[in-house]
Amino acid sequence: MSSRKYAVVVLILGCCALGTAQGGLDAVKAAMGTSRMKIERKVKLTEGTESKPPLKGETWTFLTGAISPAINYGRFLNPPPYTPGRTPSLPIYDIGVGLDNGSFGNWYRGNTLRVKVNGRDLMAEQPATRVEYKEGANGYLRLIWELENQRMLALNFLVPADGHVVCCRIDLALPGLAVEKIEVLLNCYPGGYGPLYKLPSHRFVNTAHASVEVPHDFQKSETNPFPKVQLTPDDDWIYYGDKIEDKGSLGLLFTPVEEGEVHTSKYGIRTILHYPVEVRKIYLAFTAYDQQNESAQHAMKEMMTQDRIFMTETPFWPEASEPAPADKPQQ
Repeated sequence: MSSRKYAVVVLILGCCALGTAQGGLDAVKAAMGTSRMKIERKVKLTEGTESKPPLKGETWTFLTGAISPAINYGRFLNPPPYTPGRTPSLPIYDIGVGLDNGSFGNWYRGNTLRVKVNGRDLMAEQPATRVEYKEGANGYLRLIWELENQRMLALNFLVPADGHVVCCRIDLALPGLAVEKIEVLLNCYPGGYGPLYKLPSHRFVNTAHASVEVPHDFQKSETNPFPKVQLTPDDDWIYYGDKIEDKGSLGLLFTPVEEGEVHTSKYGIRTILHYPVEVRKIYLAFTAYDQQNESAQHAMKEMMTQDRIFMTETPFWPEASEPAPADKPQQ
């Protein structure tokens, strides 16, 4: 771990000894520095046809130096409201919102996360109606889906000045809806995409309460399915890796779930987080590691306190009051 990260840990521990949460947040801010984050935006537009609407892809790269994570958003531009028979905005698994650059791309760059309410994918039917980003002490991006009956989904992304973590706050507004189920679906490929090219893998998943592995010689059958991790309300982190590749591992912090599952395979790993029906804000923090697995998991655990404070206590938009989205949308 770099001396910068060790300094962060020392600051956190010192503030915790004082017994003040605000002290911890102040330490995180001091450790992150005050330089202004630069964001590079790229757009690719594929013209539509008689049977398909135009396809738009955007990438926002957070220029932080050695680590410059990026967020992709690809979607078909079918204007709302969505009606059956039309091409959905996200008709296939391979497009949507994904993390990218370096090992962050192992959080599947095409489709890292989806949000479902009562089984309905709120991101899939129509494109986000608002996309805004802003540079500041941190990097900020928010994607907003304005739905029927004044309902809304927002993905708010926050990247610190050193770029070691990408935080996401999911906001839900669901007036008048009888909510029966809230799910967050996450896709990742720890260690990379080697199995797609017939390279061997040895995926594994660790949590505070469980560890499972899928060795390269694992033989799946009806009586021997791929192992699964069951998450409980006591779980709040997951580490994903590959023992053959021994790099490109991933970490996830999340606010407590009602329950959840991590579904493994020799290739992709899908995590499903189930939240209580009254929850309207969900916090996630994504990390990715280029170093070897042992060093990476050590780094994740050492930075966990800082990252949790940053994820839950730092504003996801520069204005402290975080007003309803009213900034001029990008063109």
